[in-house]
Amino acid sequence: MAAIILLSVSFTPVPPSMVVVIDAGHGGADPGNLGTKRYRTTEKEVTLDVALLLRKYIQERFPDVKIVMTRERDEYPSLQRRVALANETQADLFISIHCDAFDNPKARGSSTFVMGMHKSEESLRVAMKENASIYQEDDYETRYAGFNPNDPDTYIALALKQSVYLNQSLELGSLIQNQFSDRVGRKDRGVKQAGYYVISFTNMPSVLVELGFLTNPEEEDFLNSQNGKELMASALLRAFRTYKEKHHPGPAAAEPAPAPQPAPEEPAEPVAAASNPNAPLASPTYRIQILASQDPLSTDDSRLAGVGPVVEYIRNGLYKYAVGSFDSSVEASLQKSQIQNQGFTDAFVVKFEGKTWEEQGVKPLAKN
Repeated sequence: MAAIILLSVSFTPVPPSMVVVIDAGHGGADPGNLGTKRYRTTEKEVTLDVALLLRKYIQERFPDVKIVMTRERDEYPSLQRRVALANETQADLFISIHCDAFDNPKARGSSTFVMGMHKSEESLRVAMKENASIYQEDDYETRYAGFNPNDPDTYIALALKQSVYLNQSLELGSLIQNQFSDRVGRKDRGVKQAGYYVISFTNMPSVLVELGFLTNPEEEDFLNSQNGKELMASALLRAFRTYKEKHHPGPAAAEPAPAPQPAPEEPAEPVAAASNPNAPLASPTYRIQILASQDPLSTDDSRLAGVGPVVEYIRNGLYKYAVGSFDSSVEASLQKSQIQNQGFTDAFVVKFEGKTWEEQGVKPLAKN
């Protein structure tokens, strides 16, 4: 009888290139800010939707990254638990997602916060608002002994704790703000330092993102739309990709980056640049960048066939080409999906404001 030899083979799991904690702000009994109250949803639903989309996008493109969620449903992990989870998993990065609110319904824009000395009244205001979630928890006096979210001196003491991670946090914050502004057309409120609890006690580079103001009706509409959530999550992904390639290189990401928004039923036709290049822009104008080249192109270039009038401008030593002219980023984003379907898979929305077209170097593309 033939002998059967069994071979025992053991496999050592390959460690991930990095561990990322994604924190959807608020949840459960803590709804976050209520916005204008035109929607049944509040901040906690918007932040969870964007957080889950960000996880999906990262998992699809970076299988070497381990994602840890502080919550995946409508529940409230304490601020202390969120921080402990990040530290226990020895995460390499912590991203907390929130939405802003203000008494003035015209307040708008996206901002990113990192730990540090509160540099302005605005930073302190937002930090105190978010940290007030502590009062939603049982026995908060014991669990957060020594931390008073309403005491400005608390934030000064915390500023030194994360100084070792501050540079990388600032770097990621800048990448996020650039993506929000350049790719999604959000008003850039900048990268700021403030004493949020969830980014004060994490032992890794950490950012807290305010997607926009739910108290602004236009931004509330955008952030409650599936298209808006996907655009913001996609912007976070692109910022993360750049950060990861520098600090935690691993297998190449799958391409292209997400093109989340559905095509509109009746898309607007792209139009040419403003006829008067010397007229200052009274309000922001959004276009869709489709190409960048080291050498100038002409309207006869085969790559531009069928995209309508094209404008040219120079940025960072490259010739850049864009189509369309829209009054809002939402309109431009809807048209972008049509452009992507024509083969320009990496097209994105760019914003022009303030200076005249001539001062910004924007001009119609010339023929040979």
